[in-house]
Amino acid sequence: MLQIALVDDSVILRSAIRNVLDSSGYNVLFEAGNSADLFEKLQEKTPDLLLLDVFFPKENGLDMLARLKKQYPSVKVLVVTGLKQASIAEEAKRLGACGVLYKPFDTDDLLQAVKQTQN
Repeated sequence: MLQIALVDDSVILRSAIRNVLDSSGYNVLFEAGNSADLFEKLQEKTPDLLLLDVFFPKENGLDMLARLKKQYPSVKVLVVTGLKQASIAEEAKRLGACGVLYKPFDTDDLLQAVKQTQN
């Protein structure tokens, strides 16, 4: 079973994504609201897939992505962003993201994006 981690500063969004993934048969291993929380939890559990928001109040998700891929290169990362800018998608893919999911998204978009990471 695919082990997934969610990283977003919005508790509400993390909860909604968790509910969709849980009800679709996926296992959400953990949630994190910032980079310190993420890297602390990664020391205990390593997911197969990490859904990572780009914008946080005090940090940049793309910086987290770069650090994550250096320390945990086998973890697939699906970047989540509300800005449909080609530069963000290009940078995310250059840093090792396996895909980009644009907000707002619906249940089908989320599940399709997660499924595509398994190919």
